Amino acid sequence: MYRTCTAWILSLFMVVCGLFARPAYTQDVSTETPVRLTFFLDCDFCDDDFYRQEMPYVDHVRDREVADVHVLLTREQTGAGGWAFTFDFIGLRAFEGMDYSTVYATRADATDGESREGFLRIMEAALVPYLMETSMRDRISIQIAPMSEGATLEQVVTEDPWDYWTIEMYADGSADFESRQESFDTRYGIYISRVTEEWKLQLRPFFNYNYDRFERGDQIIKSTSRRDGLTSYAVKSISPHWSAGAYADILTSTFSNVEWRYRGMAALEWSLYPYREANRRQLTVAYRLGASHITYQDTTIYNEIQQVLPQHLLNAEYEVVQPWGDIEIGVNASQYLHDLSRHSLAFDAEFDVRITRGLSIEIGGALELIHDQINLPKGDADLEEVLLRRRQLETNFEAGLSFGFRYRFGSVLNNIVNPRFGGIGSRDRF
Repeated sequence: MYRTCTAWILSLFMVVCGLFARPAYTQDVSTETPVRLTFFLDCDFCDDDFYRQEMPYVDHVRDREVADVHVLLTREQTGAGGWAFTFDFIGLRAFEGMDYSTVYATRADATDGESREGFLRIMEAALVPYLMETSMRDRISIQIAPMSEGATLEQVVTEDPWDYWTIEMYADGSADFESRQESFDTRYGIYISRVTEEWKLQLRPFFNYNYDRFERGDQIIKSTSRRDGLTSYAVKSISPHWSAGAYADILTSTFSNVEWRYRGMAALEWSLYPYREANRRQLTVAYRLGASHITYQDTTIYNEIQQVLPQHLLNAEYEVVQPWGDIEIGVNASQYLHDLSRHSLAFDAEFDVRITRGLSIEIGGALELIHDQINLPKGDADLEEVLLRRRQLETNFEAGLSFGFRYRFGSVLNNIVNPRFGGIGSRDRF
């Protein structure tokens, strides 16, 4: 009886899957010029609903395998605090080989609304060559905004009274209150930067403060932590593949048992690919050599209250962003030169890859081998310090892993926007 029921359930499941899968055969890849353009936007920071509403003349699809045009959008921060967005238009199927790339830059104070309007103008203009190959050609009209009065077509170099210097101040905080507990966190600081083709400069003082208070019966537990300091660097462009620089920083941290640390380092970096290709691929190796003077808050497990520590660091990073997905891999090594046994080695990697139509996998992980915790204070940590993460604990490794997959089948169309009941959220306390 059990086997009969099991076989019947499996048969029913296969029939249902077959019914749902059958329409997929009508969505096979075609090399004929389409009547209506299919469009796949590959962007994890875009407002997809907005573009579906503003571009109803194309079919928005969920997978590049069934798209006529694949738009891959990447971004890099500019020296003035804004963003440079690179649009790569990749022709597929009947449009194989029709590829185009352009860059759109936003100001540091640009709103999300201004950015997405700019994205829309770029995408609509770049889609014209593709639309001209479809039946849409007779419906296309082009509007070009008039030039401002007195402007000329000649390129004019804009004078910058700030000489590329930018200053950004920031402050934010959060507070939570309940009848028997409360917490407060704040951070603030300032970025002073200058970025040109030849130089990259930055000076950044920062301040962080955390406070927690708990009541347990008649007992009141209070805990605070601070992390303040200053970071700075100066980087000089040597060639399309080489850079040199200097780093200096100051740090005080209750979590790390550091009263004051002063550190200076010289640096050299090599890039396998030209730096101008960094938005799509980069493989860099950076080496830093220097020393630090540290005064500890409490005597360390090595009976030190003050030290001068020579140190060198090696960082290697590989990143690629392609139509099939993106990969990031990093290796970071650190070693104190007064005692070569005091070192650490860290690996991290993230993979987000499309395997086939509708199927993608995400895998991430990190592993650090730690043998350089020379700053740990003597004595055991209090329970409150451990639970609230107010004190660094001894360990010889740290590891983490994340993984997941996405599989979507059925209709490939993604044109409809329906915002009904989209803002009710969840108020279920459990």
